[in-house]
Amino acid sequence: MQKHQLDMWLHGDHKDSYRTPKVYVIGCSDIPEYLLAVEYKHKLEPVKQGGEPVHFGSLDQVKEELLRLGFDKAYLRLHNTYDEFGSEPSQRYCDIELALNPH
Repeated sequence: MQKHQLDMWLHGDHKDSYRTPKVYVIGCSDIPEYLLAVEYKHKLEPVKQGGEPVHFGSLDQVKEELLRLGFDKAYLRLHNTYDEFGSEPSQRYCDIELALNPH
């Protein structure tokens, strides 16, 4: 999903039953950057700008952007690449709720 589409989705006219979509900050144990993804039709869609996924160098940068977009919470999805090829089947990520408090 393009970043401008997400912005229009969040700030457009809505019915009373509207709920803000779930947004995920994707992190990986061996990559020093974070990506944004939005849950759409029970799948995660990466947030893109100009056809490329939007990257952030720190959680603070991601939080600032999410606040600017109007989110009050997000989920940090941490992937552990070291468990990816383990012999036992296990969940390859964990989700942690992030409260987005304005400074």
